[in-house]
Amino acid sequence: MIETTTWKHNFTNYANIEFINNTGKQHLEIFQPLAGNKIRLQLNNLYDEDPLNITSLNIYLNSNDKKSITLNGQSSFDIPARLVVWSDWIDLEMPDNNFLSIDLVSSNPTIHSIGMTISNDLVKTENTAIQESKYFFGISALQVQTNQEYKRIAFFGDSLTNQGNFTAPLSLNLESNFQIMAANYGISGNRILHAGNSVSQWSTSFGEAGFTRFDHMISDFQPNIVVFMEGVNDLLHPGTGTPISELPTPEALIDAVKVLQHKCERHSISFVPMTLTPADGNINGGRPAWTDEKESIRLAVNREILKLPNAIDLAEFVGQNGQLKPEFDCGDHVHFSANGGKLAAKYIEEQLIRKRLI
Repeated sequence: MIETTTWKHNFTNYANIEFINNTGKQHLEIFQPLAGNKIRLQLNNLYDEDPLNITSLNIYLNSNDKKSITLNGQSSFDIPARLVVWSDWIDLEMPDNNFLSIDLVSSNPTIHSIGMTISNDLVKTENTAIQESKYFFGISALQVQTNQEYKRIAFFGDSLTNQGNFTAPLSLNLESNFQIMAANYGISGNRILHAGNSVSQWSTSFGEAGFTRFDHMISDFQPNIVVFMEGVNDLLHPGTGTPISELPTPEALIDAVKVLQHKCERHSISFVPMTLTPADGNINGGRPAWTDEKESIRLAVNREILKLPNAIDLAEFVGQNGQLKPEFDCGDHVHFSANGGKLAAKYIEEQLIRKRLI
């Protein structure tokens, strides 16, 4: 049997969020694309200094037939600080293309190892409000046992990737119709060249530099395809809470992208870079985040990205005159709306098909 990851969502260190678990329980619904009869969960406590106590963890399709998730045979257990572990394999009959419900009870009121999404397409929290950030903890991946190997695609980037407004509907379609397993390796605030270094309260959640965490993604997920879109925060952050000295040259950004491309080539991974989308008009830290210099860098980087194999010009599709088109803009002039994300997902899928990558 082959162990196949059917859902993966990047966690990061939300050190500023307190009492995320003030009710002591969490309900999630996670899309499961493959049929099977054995499943296990990745349990994540990577950024906390205290053990994550799990009093009970149940998974089910029908609330009348709940299965207990165990660790080392125990239904109540602790996840040690700074660790990620896999649960025991459990028997569960799963049809394809269904949502699995997961109920977690924990005594920890404050947890900093957290995943974030806006889209409800792949993972649903109890908060279903459109365009609101939704945080969840404890569970960062699902694996099932299958009889065959499936192609894997990783979406690597910043908040545009992490929020899921384009990645989640695209992943849902790839899994349902192409049987390509997807993973979200986006981190809000993440940069290619630098780790989080800001006066923002969210700075710790920005994560390590994309240039270094890319290796972790390759080792962890072993993708066949990487759709890469990162670099906007390398331009947005300097001068708006981050030292302006960290504003990169176009050469520094494109050289980093090319290094990541070569890493993929060495592992026989198809690298799909996407152009940096517009950000003119964004306000960050109470001040305008975009300048003519930053726009000049963005355009120079995009010209070089378009010279790379498999490049997708997403910026041309969603932007006009250096700004996001209204139908894509959620209102902050950087991020996609829910409907705009679905339009972008369809465009990216068409490009992947044309490039014969799917």
